[in-house]
Amino acid sequence: MHPLENPVRDYAWGSRTHIPKLLGNPPAGHPCAEMWMGAHQVAPSTLPDGRTLSQAICDQPEEMLGKSVRTDFGDRLPFLMKLLAAAEPLSLQVHPTSERARIRYAEQEAAGIPLDAPERSYPDASHKPELIYALTRFEGMAGFRDLEKSAAILRGLELSWLDVIAERFEGTTTPFQTLREVVTELLGLSGPSLEKSLRELHAATTAAEVRSHARTAGLRRVAAGDPNAVDRESVRVYAATGPLIERYPADPGVLVALLLNHVVLAAGEAMFIDAGTIHAYTSGFGLEIMAASDNVLRAGLTTKHVDVPELLAVTNFTPMPPPLWAANRLDPVGRRDATVLTPPVAEFELVVLHLHDESTDLRTAPQVVLCLDGEVEVSSTADTTRVRKGSAVFVAGTETGVVVRGTGHVAVGRTPP
Repeated sequence: MHPLENPVRDYAWGSRTHIPKLLGNPPAGHPCAEMWMGAHQVAPSTLPDGRTLSQAICDQPEEMLGKSVRTDFGDRLPFLMKLLAAAEPLSLQVHPTSERARIRYAEQEAAGIPLDAPERSYPDASHKPELIYALTRFEGMAGFRDLEKSAAILRGLELSWLDVIAERFEGTTTPFQTLREVVTELLGLSGPSLEKSLRELHAATTAAEVRSHARTAGLRRVAAGDPNAVDRESVRVYAATGPLIERYPADPGVLVALLLNHVVLAAGEAMFIDAGTIHAYTSGFGLEIMAASDNVLRAGLTTKHVDVPELLAVTNFTPMPPPLWAANRLDPVGRRDATVLTPPVAEFELVVLHLHDESTDLRTAPQVVLCLDGEVEVSSTADTTRVRKGSAVFVAGTETGVVVRGTGHVAVGRTPP
């Protein structure tokens, strides 16, 4: 049982309140974007003896990980858990498949590109599927929307150059190829023509938002129910686009964002981002678990390096519904206060517990136990430790008889069975 000291990352988009509040601190004077819990080489957690978790795993791999995890993943913790607090949009981005990550990492290593170089897109050889679990209302964009729906939203802006794109979407029999061509063209825009288009778009979204609100209000009055999905989505898209243009007045990624599913998660809902799925988180506080990788290919909404050819090669242009991930609300031992999220990857799953002066068993696995509220005791046949709100503990993959007891809201990131 290893209590963790977890590094907080100060990326510019981060909230100054969510993570400090969880840690029992006043608002920070700087952004607190992410708190990392794991053994990733960029920012590993630290143990009470001063070693990083990654060093402890290197020193005692069999004890820390267990035999099966070592067999599957080598001497490394295969997942990384994070608190993510967004006050501003993150970059529009895509993560690669395992095969492409291995190839491109080897190429960039052979080319001698430093790991911290701005143009280094592959700092490791792993894919980076990720799951975000909302702790508050959480907003983002993920995956390309159905083309008929995108065409309707674009036509609602009443701009001739967007009508041309809408017409291409409406007439296509090859949506993957059409989307790829349109996105390639949009990301190729630059200079005065791009800035002019974005200014026109800003004015158009303001007007379209007013029209869309009026239309949805009318639908509610007539039907005494909710407006249809396209109208709800159009309101979200139009409302989000203006602020993006104000923040990025010369970024073609804003145009790509028009084509994405705009997703709103309530607390307790989740979204799974697989390789190739273009996405950006825009606001809210969530718990993220992912394969232990930092491979990111950016498409826009950023001042950082954008590798358009590599991005286009990696992105999945197949239209999809919002990639929401339903939880199994019943724990394998029969508890109704457990949420188990097991996406189709080998590296991780997430368990969320709401305990009320009671206990629940955890199976043997390398796992990070984070207390989100209250206070709990984590014990095994060999050790016991108390975990307070904002604190986390690493449970080694060889510890047996693991039990969490007390009153609290607890998240457990671990390898799946």
